[in-house]
Amino acid sequence: MSDLFLGFYLGVFSIILLFNILAFVYYKQRAYIYYFLMHLFVVFLSLSTNKLFESDLVIFFVVAIIFFSFLFAKEFLNLSSYYKNLDAIITRIAFSSVVFLLALYSLGGFNLIILIPYSMMFLALVLIALDVYKKGFKLAIYFIIGWGLNFLIVLLLDLKRIFGIEIVDFIYLNQLGNILEAVILSFALFARTKTIKKEKDEKEKMLIHQSRLASMGEMLANISHQWRQPLNRIASFIMNMQIHIMDNYKEEKYLLEKLDESQIQLEYMSSTIDDFTNFYKKDKQKESFFVSSVVENSISIILPTLKSNNINLDVKIIKDFQIKSYPKELSQVILNLIQNAKDALIINKTANANIQIEITDKKIVVQNNGESINENIIDKIFEPYFTTKEKHKGTGLGLYMSRMILEKNMNASISVENKNDNVHFEIIFNK
Repeated sequence: MSDLFLGFYLGVFSIILLFNILAFVYYKQRAYIYYFLMHLFVVFLSLSTNKLFESDLVIFFVVAIIFFSFLFAKEFLNLSSYYKNLDAIITRIAFSSVVFLLALYSLGGFNLIILIPYSMMFLALVLIALDVYKKGFKLAIYFIIGWGLNFLIVLLLDLKRIFGIEIVDFIYLNQLGNILEAVILSFALFARTKTIKKEKDEKEKMLIHQSRLASMGEMLANISHQWRQPLNRIASFIMNMQIHIMDNYKEEKYLLEKLDESQIQLEYMSSTIDDFTNFYKKDKQKESFFVSSVVENSISIILPTLKSNNINLDVKIIKDFQIKSYPKELSQVILNLIQNAKDALIINKTANANIQIEITDKKIVVQNNGESINENIIDKIFEPYFTTKEKHKGTGLGLYMSRMILEKNMNASISVENKNDNVHFEIIFNK
């Protein structure tokens, strides 16, 4: 290498290596240290062409590059989540490659090592990354681009080294390719770290929220226990009064009617306590259920509040369907949507306030005739802590938690749009 290019090459890689080692120290993610070590030996291998290292060390640089390339690839692509078996296989391949190459070298097979098409390793990892990308890991596109570039360059070097075919006559092609790949994947690593951190924060928020719901369930269970006996005693008093009136005042109808109404109200209060207690209990396991039953359960909890605010509720069951999941979590989602609709209608003082719920095949629609959501913020309403309500009147977690529950536990999605002067929420369950 010329002194000018050597200075440029070492300068760029010094920055890249420093970035990755500092990122490893700060974020404690193994992908950074694997990438750092891989490129450290890439630099050593490149410098060996300048006779800065003994030729005997070249094989050790190659072995180290292959070893840490495999480890980095499986870590960056998160194969333990997408392909658990393949993750273990690649780990074995990494160690086996080291043993094989070192054994071959110790037996004097250096010439055979030179004839190995190393580009095929990069091609295999790129194809794995392509499949991971299709499975939903969007950051894999950077791996595909960066290591696709590596594959092309190493392929050109393989053709020249093995078959003597020189397609591109550019002395610094390998080094420039290494720089481009390192820059692309260093940024990709940082983006991956941000994504992991965001997912971790979301999971923690969800756990906190679920913990609060569990605590609320325990509190309501205690209240239920404390209220049950007084309610039973009042019911017993009413029954005794009814018997006394029927025995001694046979013509008295007004008091009997009022006592009957009181008995109905007591039964309603007892049923309401059961509804709330059961709603906040934590589900132990998934179960199959019709979504209409969950919608009806949610409505029974909030219907008195809707009536007291003169809000009409229409429910249309066009085609009911079953899912296997956690019914109380879906009930929480429906209750959140109805609660948000109710708040919007009250805040906007909507005339003829109306909430509509429609159940069709694999879909639940919840809409209200309140004011449309501002188009500038409609894409943000599912973000954590984002709320359109006045300060201290909303946490900004209801819709966020609803989205998390649907996506993580029910293989479903939720969207919102302003449609025909209505705010239109749509939940779609994937088959």
